[in-house]
Amino acid sequence: MPRQFFLHGLLRRFALGAAFAFAPSGFADEVPRLGAIANHDHAPVRVQSKPVIERLPVKVVEPVDLVVSGKSRIFVADRKAECVFRLDEHGSVSLAIEHLSGIQRIQVDADGSLYVLTSSGGESSLHQITESGQHAILQTFSFPASGFVRDELGRFVFSVKQSGRLVSFDAEGQITDLAQLNQSVQDLIFNAGGQLEALLPSGHIVRIDEEGEVSHSGFAEVGSTRLASLSDGSLLTLVESASGRSQVLKISREADRPTQFDVAATVPVGTRAVGFDSLGNLCLANPDLRAVTKVTSHFEIACPHCGKPTRMIFSSEPQPDAADSVRSF
Repeated sequence: MPRQFFLHGLLRRFALGAAFAFAPSGFADEVPRLGAIANHDHAPVRVQSKPVIERLPVKVVEPVDLVVSGKSRIFVADRKAECVFRLDEHGSVSLAIEHLSGIQRIQVDADGSLYVLTSSGGESSLHQITESGQHAILQTFSFPASGFVRDELGRFVFSVKQSGRLVSFDAEGQITDLAQLNQSVQDLIFNAGGQLEALLPSGHIVRIDEEGEVSHSGFAEVGSTRLASLSDGSLLTLVESASGRSQVLKISREADRPTQFDVAATVPVGTRAVGFDSLGNLCLANPDLRAVTKVTSHFEIACPHCGKPTRMIFSSEPQPDAADSVRSF
């Protein structure tokens, strides 16, 4: 059964069931008072079900990065195809940019502009593609950058390949060396507080302030390659575990390294990048499988009484009050 018909039927049955639950039955003592309906809560509704896993309708060759925008659009960077695909919330696919070689990473800002980092030899370039399709090279750098992030003020921070060097590029076009770390940088991210954090090969997470001062801020599993964040601000890492499975793990903020990290998701081996939409659904890019996949376990439906968005959660946990913390293939 096609996914859209399955979801439409399931959500329709839920809404009708909720409405009938409050319908008069013909007996006066069974008719709910108006206040009982007016004062109903909107607690998340848990449904005993596995997540809906779908391979998104985009033909990729080597997807190396993935970003989910605030508008629930999914952007996928394909290095081999030399392009960035855009998938909207309805699943329609379009090209954000093509004929762009050496793609390393991508970012999207709140206005929908796409930023692409390309690198070739000892140089790197930062490209901007607006929502209307206008393409401009913002800057070319004399170093090979492996990753970058952008803050809300338009400042970019780049990590230099196989180096602990971090370089800042501000909205006025000024390029400055921000910090020199004692290890190479696996990935960068701005946390929910707007602070820059870096993932190191040792599993250390460090915070870098605007003056370049470095401080310890947490631990990740050794071998983690990517950072990701949830809408609640919590940080996650992507790592291929010793068991041969790839996992998305929660970062520890404890003073000492934990013996085991909490698992947020188990994903196919070869997954290169992950992202989460505003509801917490997992999207991933896997060049080994040549696939972009979405795992949907969180929905919003209109309350049958007032229309307010109400969270529905698909969970395979047997206990209705169990924490919905792990999504797995």
